[in-house]
Amino acid sequence: MAENDKIDITQQQKTHFDEEKGIKIIKYALLGIGSISFIVGLIRQWPVLGKGYMAFIEGNGYMALIMGLIIIILGFSVRLFVINDAE
Repeated sequence: MAENDKIDITQQQKTHFDEEKGIKIIKYALLGIGSISFIVGLIRQWPVLGKGYMAFIEGNGYMALIMGLIIIILGFSVRLFVINDAE
């Protein structure tokens, strides 16, 4: 009986490490895509400091800039979306 428990624990740990690896891949992918989108939006919005609020919103790179920020935040919070509530 004790050997079967050890095998099950090992299997659970192996699965846990595979999930951690997948979470890290998703996190880095989202952070990379978000950073690229943010930089493209910032380049298209340049110069940022001389614009008023409405000019900033109506600018060419506003959507890319905001989507980049949202994707970066999702990248940091991937672990919250993947947590199993069965525990």
